[in-house]
Amino acid sequence: MIKALLNNWQAKLGSLVLAIVFYINLQNSKILVREVNIKIDYPKLSGGMAISKGSDTTFPVKVEGVRDYVNFYSPSLKAYISAADLHPGENLVNVVRIGGVPAGLRVTRLKDKVKIVVDSSITRNLPLEVKFSGDPPKDYVKSSHFISPTNLAVVGSHAHLEKIGRISLPSISLKDKTESFTTKQKLPELPSGVRYRDNVKEVSVRVNIIAISSTPGESIVLGVPIKCQTLDKSLEAEFSEQEISVKLQSKTPLRSIQIIKGLSATVACTHRYDPKAKKLLPDSKPVMAKVRLTKAPSLKSVDIQSFFPDRISILYRIRPDLDGEAGEEPTEGEAEQNSEEPLPEPEEE
Repeated sequence: MIKALLNNWQAKLGSLVLAIVFYINLQNSKILVREVNIKIDYPKLSGGMAISKGSDTTFPVKVEGVRDYVNFYSPSLKAYISAADLHPGENLVNVVRIGGVPAGLRVTRLKDKVKIVVDSSITRNLPLEVKFSGDPPKDYVKSSHFISPTNLAVVGSHAHLEKIGRISLPSISLKDKTESFTTKQKLPELPSGVRYRDNVKEVSVRVNIIAISSTPGESIVLGVPIKCQTLDKSLEAEFSEQEISVKLQSKTPLRSIQIIKGLSATVACTHRYDPKAKKLLPDSKPVMAKVRLTKAPSLKSVDIQSFFPDRISILYRIRPDLDGEAGEEPTEGEAEQNSEEPLPEPEEE
């Protein structure tokens, strides 16, 4: 038996070596080494942050394994990064893991870090302003105007919102206006990178036009604006009525604009914002408030007989753009400090 095996052993050994070489070549032909760019899976961010343009979207790796495995699994590989490593601005962060790697496949990273750019969006309340063109006819004058809502919440980055201080509405013509009127104004387009938080497309503007009267006696004055007193700076107050009508008796001739500017209608806004609990105190339900009417010393000859309404409903909301102002003490009588012009003295008989 042994003698038979040893016969022509050189040829048999050569055949064995040749078979082993062929087997190794065959196995190597099934192994594939390939460099691919796999997709980066962005984490969900909170606090108004979002992944911005300019961030890396792929991560280079080397994939080794059986050819069929490499071709099949390479497209489904993903690189994961941690949300805890991301902050506003440009970040160079590590890939925490490679997902989708099956057994038998070897993945080698070809670089250490990826660049992720994060934008931080904030919400800010911007006041609305409107300009007027032309003048009412003779013996008529614009006494006041109201914009509803008075401000709007916009969303954008700090850099974008620093360039915007207020929202300017289209001009309103007062030519030939002899009566008070309400008009709808379309909101202007915001700069790129800034948007309105709510889907608001237009606002309402109420313009009060009064006749200039100098006749003494009993009269009714319309359009005396109601203002909030002692409003917490972290809150907004929406009134059910924006103005009151006043019945009065004047002993001396007075211009209507003198009376309008000499009367002050206020309500006490008593709700507060709790910055720790982040809620309204005592609650968020509408409340009834009594209107207080006062007159300037220059209207000493005017006798207030009645006014309507004497109570209004107030709905309080938390401002979306507290920006660290929550909890600040309210400013009493702040509204009264913004009069448009000095009050003229009444004409004596």
